[in-house]
Amino acid sequence: MKTADPDREVSAGSRRAPVPKTENAAVRYLPAVISVPLGPTTTFIVRDQGVLLVDTGNPGDETAILAAMRKAGIRPDEVSLILVTHGHPDSYGSADALRELTAAPVAVHEADAGAMRLGFDGLRFSAGIVGRLIGFAGGRRAVPGSGGVEPDIVIRGTADLAPFGVRGRIVPTPGHTSGSVSVLVAGGTAIVGDLLSTLFPGGRPRLPFRAQDPAAARRSLRTLLAFGPERVCAAHGGPWRGTEVSRRFGNGR
Repeated sequence: MKTADPDREVSAGSRRAPVPKTENAAVRYLPAVISVPLGPTTTFIVRDQGVLLVDTGNPGDETAILAAMRKAGIRPDEVSLILVTHGHPDSYGSADALRELTAAPVAVHEADAGAMRLGFDGLRFSAGIVGRLIGFAGGRRAVPGSGGVEPDIVIRGTADLAPFGVRGRIVPTPGHTSGSVSVLVAGGTAIVGDLLSTLFPGGRPRLPFRAQDPAAARRSLRTLLAFGPERVCAAHGGPWRGTEVSRRFGNGR
């Protein structure tokens, strides 16, 4: 005897209720990029499977960074990496304290590792008066004789952040300093440290006054723009749309 197919047995005038769709367990959200304003500078938290801290502000800024993490529901032990974008004190000032509080390693490019190890005594300001004023403002709590930070990881080239649970990559972007790096986060955000800045809040992107090699900085920007970032975040100003940065610095300008 032929067995009736239950999937075909539908009473007259009725229609089978649609099968509810179950959520695909493979669906993953894009990493979240959280800005942490710290007076004249800004650091960033990238939350994915792991948590990346991009720069650490000046000494004492660890309190504000931890508060921002708590607000986002992030525990200190969830931090998988602390990345210093360049060897200036408003970038690495709280790195030691945050390493102690999170147990996460501190990474920096090899070309700026020496300056970070040397500490604030190794900081050199540009000769121009504007550069000096900006330098002193940026290092508002940096005092002569302050100790440096020993990195756990030294970066030598492009680095994948997957081992730290973050979808993205570290890209060397020299110009502000010889060892400056940026982060390209999955989803279209570029975090560029001091590669770009603005003179006034809400201003258009420009090269920083304290660019060690402006020509190299422009080349680095063109390298980043080739990835097509939708949003560009910096320590001093922004964020800007990628198209705005491209208009100003693309096409070899």
